[in-house]
Amino acid sequence: MADFNTHLMGAAAVSGLAATVLVMSGAAPHQAVIGYFVLGVIGGLLPDIDLPTSIPVRITFATLAVVAGFLVVFTFGRRYSLVELVILWSGCFLLIRYGLFSLLDRFTVHRGLVHTVPGGVGFGLTTTAIAFHVFGASATHAWLCGTFVTMGFIVHLLLDEFYSVDLFGRKLLKSSFGTAFSFGSLSQPVGTAALYLAVVGLFFLCPSPQPFTELVLDRATYRGLTQRLTPGDTWFPGFLRRVMP
Repeated sequence: MADFNTHLMGAAAVSGLAATVLVMSGAAPHQAVIGYFVLGVIGGLLPDIDLPTSIPVRITFATLAVVAGFLVVFTFGRRYSLVELVILWSGCFLLIRYGLFSLLDRFTVHRGLVHTVPGGVGFGLTTTAIAFHVFGASATHAWLCGTFVTMGFIVHLLLDEFYSVDLFGRKLLKSSFGTAFSFGSLSQPVGTAALYLAVVGLFFLCPSPQPFTELVLDRATYRGLTQRLTPGDTWFPGFLRRVMP
């Protein structure tokens, strides 16, 4: 199994590359792309929330609780008083840091149903629904948020599966091979069925994916990107004039 730093760097690398593509294609503003990148990194850490005893997971939950609290405050900042906003922030922080954390600690096991592909899809759909219904994001923006979360999640699963291959030992495959990148558990048929039903239900809570799919499938989205894959006549034009006095 890959360690915390590997998951963090892997999710950051893939999310950073995807965010760079969005910037170069002009498909999203810079401020939004930074948010996508952060969500991708968070998604890369989510599969291990079923291991609440680890220090990285505790740090991640605390950070997530703080960030979520401020997102709520920023969303309702013009509507409520300072005292009401402090109450909202505190409630959101306590709900995530202690309420959700305690539930996961009680009802999940490491590398259980949370640590699966449909689990990652479910987290992405949840992010999409929250971005659209709670924070008033556009359908395209909401789906991009959810896509980055799922992308980071899948990167985590793939890294765990890759580390299940013993490249330097006598055995090619470790005993943990096949437990990371899974689509459910035959030993938990009821839980697996409930997970898939939850994914279907979350999809219907999300906005129409049509604007997002049109953006992704539109050739015009990538036309400018293909033209900028390699530099033109000169490398780093104007760079020296900006960094040199």
